[in-house]
Amino acid sequence: MNRVKAVLVEGGRAVVLEVERPKIGKGEVLVRLAACGLCGTDVERIRGGYTAGRQVIGHEASGVVEEVGEGVEWLRRGDRVVPHHHTNCGDCYYCLNGSPTMCPEYRRHHFDPGGFSEYFRVPEFIVRRGAIYKVPGGLSLEEASLTEPLACCLRALERSGVRQGWTVAVFGVGPMGAIFLELLRSLGCEAVAVDVKESRLRFADSLGVRALDASRADVDREVRELSGGRGADLSIIATGSSAAIVTAIRSTRNGGTVCLFGLPPRGTKVDQDFSELLVREVSLISSNAATEEEMVEAIRILEERRVRASRLITHRFPIERFEEALRVFESGDGMKVLITP
Repeated sequence: MNRVKAVLVEGGRAVVLEVERPKIGKGEVLVRLAACGLCGTDVERIRGGYTAGRQVIGHEASGVVEEVGEGVEWLRRGDRVVPHHHTNCGDCYYCLNGSPTMCPEYRRHHFDPGGFSEYFRVPEFIVRRGAIYKVPGGLSLEEASLTEPLACCLRALERSGVRQGWTVAVFGVGPMGAIFLELLRSLGCEAVAVDVKESRLRFADSLGVRALDASRADVDREVRELSGGRGADLSIIATGSSAAIVTAIRSTRNGGTVCLFGLPPRGTKVDQDFSELLVREVSLISSNAATEEEMVEAIRILEERRVRASRLITHRFPIERFEEALRVFESGDGMKVLITP
């Protein structure tokens, strides 16, 4: 097979093309796609709103090793794997000072031609860094495709200093918000879900989480009532809504933390009195992407069923129906949308 179907970005839209099957070189690996999750950053790349890296789409991928290049001794054809699309060098100033996702190498290396392809090449840098993980036998490849988004959520919670028993408000119950809710449940936190879309509020309710409709409820007041009058210990903004940022700050207790996780549109400005943050000692942090440590932990959590992955996957589309998958994702009517061969 010399040609494969792949989704590429051309002129501000995603197109399904037949391209040459990638050829691998020394130290590289060729993976046959099993499933790749559609992510908000993919949509931002397609629509031209993403500025943190090149316009390569498809990164929440799982698959089967098809070929291994010279020098790759720890993988074999037929291995079920989850590769990480980015990894850091481990030696630069940022890596050595606690900011590995800010490493200059972190976004230089990508799947070729991208994760929405029947076959994709994993470059030597990623393979050399060991950023391809074997999938445990009890875990399906569909479930394993949630490894990268789960890892991103794990890193955000670690950066936020979350503790068992905390009240945590999650603003935005899209796929990432739903993963946060599952993680918080497993950590023994009291989670509150905030959204404006009825289907997403119903989904949060199905997870056993108190759900607040931000278009109707006084979110600030209700979160405080649920937390003994204090407010949320942690508020996670898993949406790009600037209004959610303001509401999250109001809903967070004195001395609490607000985590910026969802990427707002480019040029977003927030009308916020920053003296309030100082007087109330509200910490504002951000979290972007994940490291190899979180990828390893995410696979362990999925294997142990601490996150109910099968509940989060609501739609599956073959590569040929990518436009339809994109419409479903942007409608917000589903949770995790997977692309399959």
